[in-house]
Amino acid sequence: MRDWLTSPASGWDRHGEQPPPPLPAEVVEQTRAKYVEAYERLTGISW
Repeated sequence: MRDWLTSPASGWDRHGEQPPPPLPAEVVEQTRAKYVEAYERLTGISW
Protein backbone atom coordinates (compact mmCIF):
# COMPACT_ATOMS: atom_id res chain seq x y z
CA MET A 1 0.00 0.00 0.00
CA ARG A 2 2.74 2.44 0.95
CA ASP A 3 4.69 1.56 -2.19
CA TRP A 4 1.67 2.39 -4.35
CA LEU A 5 0.99 5.68 -2.55
CA THR A 6 4.55 6.88 -3.10
CA SER A 7 4.73 5.67 -6.71
CA PRO A 8 3.96 7.81 -9.76
CA ALA A 9 0.94 5.54 -10.39
CA SER A 10 -0.94 7.14 -7.49
CA GLY A 11 -0.32 10.68 -8.69
CA TRP A 12 -0.09 11.83 -5.08
CA ASP A 13 2.44 14.37 -3.81
CA ARG A 14 2.92 13.39 -0.19
CA HIS A 15 4.54 16.74 0.51
CA GLY A 16 1.57 18.63 -0.92
CA GLU A 17 -1.61 19.64 0.84
CA GLN A 18 -3.96 17.20 -0.88
CA PRO A 19 -5.04 14.06 0.99
CA PRO A 20 -3.96 10.73 -0.48
CA PRO A 21 -6.15 9.29 -3.25
CA PRO A 22 -8.47 6.34 -2.67
CA LEU A 23 -6.73 3.00 -2.96
CA PRO A 24 -7.54 0.89 -6.01
CA ALA A 25 -9.35 -2.37 -5.27
CA GLU A 26 -6.32 -4.35 -6.51
CA VAL A 27 -4.02 -2.67 -3.96
CA VAL A 28 -6.52 -3.31 -1.18
CA GLU A 29 -6.85 -6.99 -2.14
CA GLN A 30 -3.08 -7.50 -2.33
CA THR A 31 -2.62 -5.85 1.07
CA ARG A 32 -5.37 -7.98 2.58
CA ALA A 33 -3.80 -11.14 1.15
CA LYS A 34 -0.45 -10.29 2.78
CA TYR A 35 -2.09 -9.78 6.18
CA VAL A 36 -4.02 -13.06 5.87
CA GLU A 37 -0.79 -14.86 4.92
CA ALA A 38 1.02 -13.37 7.92
CA TYR A 39 -1.83 -14.34 10.25
CA GLU A 40 -1.86 -17.90 8.98
CA ARG A 41 1.92 -18.28 9.26
CA LEU A 42 2.01 -16.87 12.79
CA THR A 43 -0.97 -18.76 14.17
CA GLY A 44 -0.99 -21.93 12.06
CA ILE A 45 -4.73 -21.38 11.61
CA SER A 46 -6.41 -20.91 8.23
CA TRP A 47 -8.26 -17.65 7.81
